[in-house]
Amino acid sequence: MIRVLIVEDSVTQREIFRRLLENDPELTVVAEARDGREAITQTAAYQPDVVLMDIHMPDMDGITATAEIMRICPTPIVVASATLKKRDVDLAMKAYEAGAVSVIEKPEGAVLLHLQTIGPKLRRELIAAAVARVRENKTRTPAKKPYPRAIAPQRISAIGLVASTGGPPVLLEILSALPAPFPIPILLVQHISHGFEDGFARWLSNTSGHQVKVAEYGQLLGPGVWVAPGGRHLSLRNPTRMQLVPGDPGEIHCPSGDALFYSLAEILGPRAAGVLLTGMGGDGAAGLLALKQAGGLTIIQDEESSLIWGMPKTAQQLGAASLELPPEGIAEILAKLSMV
Repeated sequence: MIRVLIVEDSVTQREIFRRLLENDPELTVVAEARDGREAITQTAAYQPDVVLMDIHMPDMDGITATAEIMRICPTPIVVASATLKKRDVDLAMKAYEAGAVSVIEKPEGAVLLHLQTIGPKLRRELIAAAVARVRENKTRTPAKKPYPRAIAPQRISAIGLVASTGGPPVLLEILSALPAPFPIPILLVQHISHGFEDGFARWLSNTSGHQVKVAEYGQLLGPGVWVAPGGRHLSLRNPTRMQLVPGDPGEIHCPSGDALFYSLAEILGPRAAGVLLTGMGGDGAAGLLALKQAGGLTIIQDEESSLIWGMPKTAQQLGAASLELPPEGIAEILAKLSMV
């Protein structure tokens, strides 16, 4: 049973969250807090498996509370954003910097009429977060060791990056370590709640030093980091243009890492590289194998640095990885690719 602490100043909103979770056989609400200070106290007292955290609260906001919890008693935290307005989305992105595992849009009062639709989304986020290997919120010291000289035999035309739970901080670490401007187009699939894509791209652009934008259909494949929009698979139409393909009803992941890697394998083959980062499940693993079989360079994040070693582990088990590296090692290899 996954034990959840709800942190929310609104009585109505706490009731909504409680109603969403109370009938789930895998989730139970162990305590509730009305503000950030109570959240810190309750986290220490109850030691929940995951905290569902509001942002706007009196006395202490959710961002400050998240940072304090990660400093005092590291616990997986899912932050709920009140709206998808720019200000709230930008605050939600700051939650990643504070140590949050993921962000979701907060369900409003009318959601009580649609519990069966909204509930599974919240459930997936909480279950994924609960298995995350969170650490104290401080800069990880990179291992001082040389990384393999895995330089492709010819120039790489595109790099695919795929991440899920725990991905944003790792992506920031990798991109920040790359030379700017970076000449190779980077196509990015990040599993994130629908509606946060623009804010995520804006945050990553402002903090990494690279141009990061949401991809558009038919766009030329040029330098920059191109983020897959929600509800569309990011892929290549041909060697010079991107395309966005609608997902099928019932697909768990749209955008999907598999769709991106399969496309890179088919269109570019040995002129593509694929990187599969932290995340729960197996999205991207089969596609990464296809890319490797097509002659592309394939890299997975190592277990030690992964918040959730699910997607990389699946790829490893399939034999899809050419290299297994921490974020700084991945950045070093990608930087070398730009010099070929």
